[in-house]
Amino acid sequence: MNLSLPTAAIFCALVSLALGIGIWLLWSRERIRYLLFWSAGFFAFGIGALLLTSQKLIPDFFAISIGNFCTTLSTFLFHIGICLFFDRRRLWQPWMLLVLAVETVLILYYSQIEYSTSARVYVYSAAQALLVSATLFVLIAVRRERGAGVNHEVVVITALYLLFHCARIIFTPFFPMPKIFMDSGNVQTLLAFGMIVIHTSYALAFSNMHASALNTSLKAALTDAKNNERQKVEVLGYVSHDLRAPLATIEGYSAVLLANASDHQTKLIQTIQRNVKYQLTLIDELLEYAKAELQPLTVHPVSTDLPLLLDNVHEYATALCLQHNNLFQYHAPDRMPQLVSLDRKRLQQVLLNLLANAAKFTRDGSVTLEVAAKPDGDLCTLHFAVMDTGAGMDLQQGADIFGAFQQIQSTSGSTGLGLFIAQRILVAMNSSLRVASVPGQGSNFSFTLSVRALHASEADWTVSRPSRVALREQTLQSVLVCETRVDGLALDELANLALHGRLTDIGHWIELHAGDATEDVFATQLKDLLERFDFQGIHTLAMRSRA
Repeated sequence: MNLSLPTAAIFCALVSLALGIGIWLLWSRERIRYLLFWSAGFFAFGIGALLLTSQKLIPDFFAISIGNFCTTLSTFLFHIGICLFFDRRRLWQPWMLLVLAVETVLILYYSQIEYSTSARVYVYSAAQALLVSATLFVLIAVRRERGAGVNHEVVVITALYLLFHCARIIFTPFFPMPKIFMDSGNVQTLLAFGMIVIHTSYALAFSNMHASALNTSLKAALTDAKNNERQKVEVLGYVSHDLRAPLATIEGYSAVLLANASDHQTKLIQTIQRNVKYQLTLIDELLEYAKAELQPLTVHPVSTDLPLLLDNVHEYATALCLQHNNLFQYHAPDRMPQLVSLDRKRLQQVLLNLLANAAKFTRDGSVTLEVAAKPDGDLCTLHFAVMDTGAGMDLQQGADIFGAFQQIQSTSGSTGLGLFIAQRILVAMNSSLRVASVPGQGSNFSFTLSVRALHASEADWTVSRPSRVALREQTLQSVLVCETRVDGLALDELANLALHGRLTDIGHWIELHAGDATEDVFATQLKDLLERFDFQGIHTLAMRSRA
């Protein structure tokens, strides 16, 4: 192939048109104004280059005058696009339009009146140099103001573009110009190929600028979304906190009313109390979620009596399971360290959340807490598992059960925050919650913690003792209850009073139903349990006596 100036000009035209099409397609999808001007700039240069190569086929007015006008117009359009991108006032545009107009007039003069190819080259290159200088001035000013906000490559390419036109002005006198510009020699051919490189580089620089702008917009949108989310969580926390105060007041006054209520009123007030407690539980979950979202979750390990902590959890879980007539089982390890370093509040929070969920979704079944301890050098690996025989879940559905406000069952009436909070705490403790579940058969939630055992080697680990609840159950099993003549309805009432911790009412019940001499043993047992505030023991005794 003959690498003449017409060949180079055609290549340059085709490359510019292809670049224009690419940026136009980008504009058609995103409708951003600066993309439209950049696309128009490449189209203008491509059309101008094609007209210049057709000088022998069409009149000089179109080939020379319109061709040179289009190629110079492309630089002006690039300048407008850059000003739009950086949101700059376009102060140079009137002067640039004046330069464009003067160049058009002079090109017409030197092609229609006094024909001079060299003069046209000087006029064209000078006009381009002035326009490119204005663009370079804008880029330098923006870079001085914004620093890293300007892509350095577009500054470099614009500077090279200016040097390109200055080089054409400098070298033209040393190489005589033919009458028809397209018959020029190797220097003009090399400059034409240089134009291809510059335009391609410009397109890449414009693409990088656009990508950078999109990235900045995306970051701003993400920041706004995070701020909006934070504001929503703050409102949730404020509303939840304000809702809790009147509910607590209602709960307090209902307790006062209950002291002197009739039997009929008692049932109504107890209904109010149950609903208030239920609503308070939901609000507490919302407050815990808001606190977890607004503040970084921190873990503060302290010296913790592990058997005592598990005893407390056992006692609470037993009361939870009674609400739906569930049996609670606690399987402790044979040996465990007495003192360990962990955040006892957070561990208790996780266990109670899991046990509350298990008790909530289980009816007339069983809930089991299983704990295992294994030595690991200076550390102790604790494995916890909460199992139930409740409704279970279909994990194949792909639901994110650990997400906030994700309800396990749509009919549960809960906030769906229990598992979210538990998982968040465990992640802060370098652990994770695992789940296995079969619909209709129950669920198994488990996790493992690595903690430091304090002041004891494995040989000094404590032999697990029966929990307080287990000791009470054993005591009650060993007590011989005499035949009681108290009817089943009265015993059901006693069990209900014990379940709600009604100290005074239980005393009145003993006077009313167990004051007879034949009930001395039964009454003695009740009074002994009442003196120790053992409401769980009273409940168990009432249910066994009824059976």
